[in-house]
Amino acid sequence: MNRNTIAAGGLLLAVVVLLGGFAAGGVAADTAVDNGTVEVTNDTDSAYADVTAAPIYSGDPAPNVTVVVEGLPNGTDIGNGTELLNETRTLSSGSVESYEYALTDDDRGNYTRVHISVTSSGDGSLIESVDWGVIKRVSGGAGGGLGGTGASTGLIVAAIALLGAIYLSRED
Repeated sequence: MNRNTIAAGGLLLAVVVLLGGFAAGGVAADTAVDNGTVEVTNDTDSAYADVTAAPIYSGDPAPNVTVVVEGLPNGTDIGNGTELLNETRTLSSGSVESYEYALTDDDRGNYTRVHISVTSSGDGSLIESVDWGVIKRVSGGAGGGLGGTGASTGLIVAAIALLGAIYLSRED
């Protein structure tokens, strides 16, 4: 063997090792970013997760984020429930992605809890924050027709009473 053959063999070995490293690391495992379980009541309207990407990242591949919402009947363990939402999106720098599953009347009747899990197949450090929970329905009451706070309604009534008293007490 001469020097040229040894150099070519070394170069070939380096290419094989380099390509082998890409092949072995080509598929990244999902990384759990955040998860939690919340109670479902008759007032629960939907389950959500808001995922915020880091404001600036360049050169790194954008993270793919998957949100799974799982309906859990009473006594059912996480992972054994019904998958209600499974959605994957690619985050861009500084973006906020909102995932939401609107519960149906059947969901509210069948599930006592929902489990929300957020995973990333990219660099988890590129995810700045995760906020998840449920949105509750709020019933409104009759407000007297004037809107605003009770304090301003009281002031309006007092002003009208004062003007009425002045009008009635004036002399012709």
